[in-house]
Amino acid sequence: NGLADQLANARMGLKPSNTVITDLRGNVRTERITGGALVGERKMEAKKASPERMKAPWVHMHGRLGQKSWAAPIITKVCNEDARPGYNTCKAHEYTEDPETFSEKIKKLAQIIQKSKRCIAYTGAGISTASGIADYASKDSGRPKLMSPFDAQPTLAHRVLAALHKEGFLKNWIQQNHDGLPQKAGYPQEDLNEIHGSWYDPSNPVVPMSGSLREDLFSWLMEWEKKSDLCLTLGTSLCGMNSDRMALTCSKQNPELGTVIISLQQTQLDEHASLRFFSTCDMVMGALAKEMNLKLAEEKVYTPNIFKDAIIEQDVFLVGYDSKTGKKKCDARFKLDLRVDSKVVIPVGQYKGVEGTVQGKNREGHYKICFYHRLKKGSKIKRPQVRVLGRWWIEAATKGTVDQLPLVPLTRSIE
Repeated sequence: NGLADQLANARMGLKPSNTVITDLRGNVRTERITGGALVGERKMEAKKASPERMKAPWVHMHGRLGQKSWAAPIITKVCNEDARPGYNTCKAHEYTEDPETFSEKIKKLAQIIQKSKRCIAYTGAGISTASGIADYASKDSGRPKLMSPFDAQPTLAHRVLAALHKEGFLKNWIQQNHDGLPQKAGYPQEDLNEIHGSWYDPSNPVVPMSGSLREDLFSWLMEWEKKSDLCLTLGTSLCGMNSDRMALTCSKQNPELGTVIISLQQTQLDEHASLRFFSTCDMVMGALAKEMNLKLAEEKVYTPNIFKDAIIEQDVFLVGYDSKTGKKKCDARFKLDLRVDSKVVIPVGQYKGVEGTVQGKNREGHYKICFYHRLKKGSKIKRPQVRVLGRWWIEAATKGTVDQLPLVPLTRSIE
């Protein structure tokens, strides 16, 4: 009989029998037909293989606020390279959460955020990869393509953190990245510590791996290190940077809330986590937003909210700061002129005293300024370098919400 006839006979209830089956390619095999199913040397419905899972102590996989009974994370990518070669790092294997375990972790995360009084965020490159900006640790190149990193727009995770701040849950954000995406998502400059430098702050250049952190920003970091009770750590390999102290200290000082670590890869600090997610930042933050019913801001290009009485004319603003030092001063006011060809000077940081000329704006309206740096200390020769001033600095300056401006006019214009 043909295969179709044999199956039909089986479904009609004929007695089980060993049947020789010849397929269309002439291959011969013996199957046992019974009750409409084939049984024997090969099962028609093969049992699905179980996914390979992480092998580690349960606290490393879930955090000390988790449950030993929770399913282990699932391996999604095997990579025996170091995530950050030359640093205190783990292998670059990637994982994802078991769906049921993920749901339980999200509920727990919402609970501890609502319980916290001084919650901070500590973020690394992994929070921005979905925007198209490359990171160091991930070995996956499947990112959106950007003409320029200045074109990048906030990820869902950035927008959720901004919403957490707006609703009073998140108090401070320590940002390792330089990309300005928190501010583009609506997070205020005054509560953002760009500890490793910024592309949008001429007074705060990107800190090289062997460089020194800016003293005032490091003091601010240490202030929050002491008083935070919950640290949300997103997208960082925690490989031994000075600022990684935020995650470790919070875990030790506040065992009831501690440190939440969110990343695809394992880190050296997993054993210290109060809650551990193996997932993308967007997946966790998106689920958290639904769990907490957070209202996210509309996705659009950032536009500063500036009081009308602070606008003297286009690109000229009235601000309440010292015109020489750029420090906030109640009885001082000056015109901050950012029109093309206006002269400015950096009042703070390693480039203190460096002069520049406003050249115009980029596609998103951020100011492009050409500064003239000495080739080396004491040299008379200067080289030009264009730096960008984010528009959010204008909003902060006109409202007086930051303590220090990144630049002041070269020629003082006092009101």
